Amino acid sequence: MNFNIAADRRNTNSIKWSRRAIENIAANADAEPFWVADMDFLPEPHVQEAGRMIAGQGIYGYPSYPQDNKAVESWLRQKHGWIVSEEDIIFCQGLLHGLALAINLFTKEGDSILVPSPMYRPFRTIPELNNRKLIEHDLDYSDGVFTLNIERFREDAEKADMILFCSPQNPTGIVFSEEELRAVLTIAKERDIPILSDEIHSDLVHPDAKHIPMGLANERVGAKCGTFFAPSKTFNIAGEHAAFAVFSDSIMSERFRKAEEALWLSEPGLTIGELYSSAYLKGYEYNRELCRYLGDTIAKMRETVEKLSPDVKIVNGSASFVIFIDFSAYYSKIETEVLSHPDRYKGGEGGGVLSRFFGVAAGVAVNDGTWFGDSWKCFVRFNYGTSQERCLKALERMIKAVRAL
Repeated sequence: MNFNIAADRRNTNSIKWSRRAIENIAANADAEPFWVADMDFLPEPHVQEAGRMIAGQGIYGYPSYPQDNKAVESWLRQKHGWIVSEEDIIFCQGLLHGLALAINLFTKEGDSILVPSPMYRPFRTIPELNNRKLIEHDLDYSDGVFTLNIERFREDAEKADMILFCSPQNPTGIVFSEEELRAVLTIAKERDIPILSDEIHSDLVHPDAKHIPMGLANERVGAKCGTFFAPSKTFNIAGEHAAFAVFSDSIMSERFRKAEEALWLSEPGLTIGELYSSAYLKGYEYNRELCRYLGDTIAKMRETVEKLSPDVKIVNGSASFVIFIDFSAYYSKIETEVLSHPDRYKGGEGGGVLSRFFGVAAGVAVNDGTWFGDSWKCFVRFNYGTSQERCLKALERMIKAVRAL
């Protein structure tokens, strides 16, 4: 794979490249998209071949998949050194579905769920829609560095009935150490509350970091833990919904499995079953090269920003292809510019001050930091899952726009 060549995704029913969707957040339909968390690379070659095979056969009837998880078990062992029994891996119709189901199973209405922030927006939406209370725990932040403050986390957990974690963290991209994970798990065990870990970005950790699955870390703690992961980000097949759950607690596992069966959601569809099996069995080398490329891209992005405007901070993430960028040094000027020229920045109702500014002034569509919590208005989430050339040119336009104020 030549990752320097990004696929042309225009006119492919891609939400990321939808002019209407871009205009909604960036107030400029022509802004180049660096927002929705999927990549502009083609999937791994074996995955592409599996898709072509399905289309070529012209057979779209009920599939017959063996009731085992050899491909998933093999991937967890090879990629993360996590030995999991095939029988303990539970298929889900998408990761958010799995989390929502687990929240409904293991908490009750009125219960409180502790979530580190900045947080992926559905982590706020799902508890609220299911009549749960949200405890928003802001990560510590200073000068481009996000950290988990265990003592403050412990204090907030005193009021929680569940912990909803994200590892690696979205949108910051930070990778938690084994010590941090065990501390969080120990808090959950001491409180006797379940912890769910969304690890959808775990397969895209850069070469300078190491991801440890929550379930693996929990083998030495023994909390009530559910670890959720998926092939969607890893192999850029997010349009096909599939995810997996592994529970450290046998009672939780059995309840979740029975709930899936009761809803008739326990088996994959034809296409995704073929795609994820092929990806997990044959995609290791592709994934390794992709992680190297993404790590190299973020390093070059940091060099570019440091050279052009050291006051702008790309935070300390080292996973996946999305990152928080701190524009607090320029925020007041940007806000004055946007509010003083309502006609120039008209539209963008789905975005915020920064997403509208960069959409119009730089032609770059990014997620506004407020999408991840009110505390993060000075940030944007930037998707660098595309060619390095495209990323660096977009960053240069963004820096030029703020320096021109």
